[in-house]
Amino acid sequence: MQSKSLLIAIAAFAVATTGIYGYTSPKVYARAGLTEEQVEALEEAQELRQAGDYTKARNRLAKAGITAEDLQALYQAAHSAKAAIFASLEAGDYEAFKAAIADSPLADIVTSEADFVQFKEAHELKLAEAPKNTASLSDAPVSDLREDAVRLRHSLITEFTADQQAALQVARQSNDRATIQAIFDEAGIEDHRHDKWR
Repeated sequence: MQSKSLLIAIAAFAVATTGIYGYTSPKVYARAGLTEEQVEALEEAQELRQAGDYTKARNRLAKAGITAEDLQALYQAAHSAKAAIFASLEAGDYEAFKAAIADSPLADIVTSEADFVQFKEAHELKLAEAPKNTASLSDAPVSDLREDAVRLRHSLITEFTADQQAALQVARQSNDRATIQAIFDEAGIEDHRHDKWR
């Protein structure tokens, strides 16, 4: 069995590196207004995506009546949950942290103020390490890389219709690469993938 200290360190690493959907919990699903059937469909679709079956995942979401608006509401609710966790860590507020992680897997790991202090320290170490790792990817400052990425993304997005932009957003949220490729193909944009820019 793993020690609690190791679990706390792993959880802190996960909080620093996990995307928005790592912050879903019953409370987040409720805040997004999803039904139990939709939550089950999301969980099944997640498993299907991890298995590489994007078409079945998309069909499962459609069958449950999950729309782009539902996915956006879930994204916003999860983003709010993540922001609450980060704010409580930054403020060193254990009570706010407990409220932010209620009904999430973190609540089973960080169960005391001492655990919170250890979690906060591990989280800060991970955040301090992140810029070093990013900066080593290039000689350019990190802010320049971000600005270049934002400019490139904006220049690509402006070539899409409103429907294509909405479809692209949903496809990105569900990590549906085939649909993303189809949208770019439909818009006549070639070689948009990061691996082709090298």
